[in-house]
Amino acid sequence: MTLKKYQNIKLIIVVVIAIIFSQAIIYQNYLIPLATLVVSSLILILLRRRVKEVVADERDYLNAGKSASWAIQVYSWIAVVMMFILYAFKNLNPTYEPIAITLAYSTCTLMLIYSLFFKFQNKVKFSNSKTKFIILVVVLSLFGAIFSLRLFSGEDNWVCQNGQWVKH
Repeated sequence: MTLKKYQNIKLIIVVVIAIIFSQAIIYQNYLIPLATLVVSSLILILLRRRVKEVVADERDYLNAGKSASWAIQVYSWIAVVMMFILYAFKNLNPTYEPIAITLAYSTCTLMLIYSLFFKFQNKVKFSNSKTKFIILVVVLSLFGAIFSLRLFSGEDNWVCQNGQWVKH
């Protein structure tokens, strides 16, 4: 497969994902986009293997690593500053506190994920087939799908029926 054909397929997949996401949001179904992301990621990984041309060189990977590191650092600083500002003004508007806490936890989660991937990259050398990486993606996707099913299942909710709150 040529690089141009791969890029065209990738563009088509992005358009299909956008359509699926927009329809899923309209119908309030959040499991379909999750499954779509997993399937499309696996398809793109398999198709990228078939590309005969150079997709990226060492310089691209080096720039991507530096850019990702800077993006994580800048996001973390902005999120922490915004968290402190919002938390300081929680008396003015009570909704500022949950936003501040969400920023704090998302920043901590981002830093933990970055650290785990950094350690993983240093410890594990990928083979040409990248089998370990694909297995990791599949396992994490399964955990994400199971967690999403439980979280968005609608069970253990309270529903208002005829003016009375009933446990569902």
